[in-house]
Amino acid sequence: MVILKVMLPTKQIAMRIHALALFVVMGITVAGAQEPQLEKGQSFLLRLAGVPVDDQSSISQTYTISDGGTIKLLYLESEMTVSGLRPSELARKIEAAYKSAEIFTKPNITITLGEASGVQRYASILGQVKAPGTVGIVPGLTMLDAIARCGGFNPFANAKKVKLTRAGKATYHDLSQTTNKDNTKIKSNDIITVPQRRLFEGGD
Repeated sequence: MVILKVMLPTKQIAMRIHALALFVVMGITVAGAQEPQLEKGQSFLLRLAGVPVDDQSSISQTYTISDGGTIKLLYLESEMTVSGLRPSELARKIEAAYKSAEIFTKPNITITLGEASGVQRYASILGQVKAPGTVGIVPGLTMLDAIARCGGFNPFANAKKVKLTRAGKATYHDLSQTTNKDNTKIKSNDIITVPQRRLFEGGD
């Protein structure tokens, strides 16, 4: 049996290797460019693997970036600046932070954005509404809009003293009329608490 070997010129081989390397680099660049940058007020899902199960369950959750562009992670002393980063960059940053602090030796972080636009923003509606829960934030959403999405006020609600908690600070709003100036537009992570009116107070 005669085996024929076809040898490509050295220059041609080098050109093919260069082209292949360029293709790989371009693919990586395009993939990275497809990742959106994280923004203030944006929520994302963090999954942690490669650590004890208890720590996985404690740290793996949905985080919302503060107005200052940071998040607070369990065991890390300082808040971490994350706005402006891409999900893959944030994952590597968190892994490095846990390693540097000698908390975990081989953490494996996965960051998942929400569906569609990649941004998930929510507010919580509590107290005397028909269906307490969370509502998704859309442009122009007001306190009354959010309450309506939770079924509206129940018969025991005190609509004149609704509490809005934002970034740890509480304000009180009279929402007894739809034309009230107190009907503020809400933001991600706002908590709206509708109190119960006291006995014999009527609508007050």
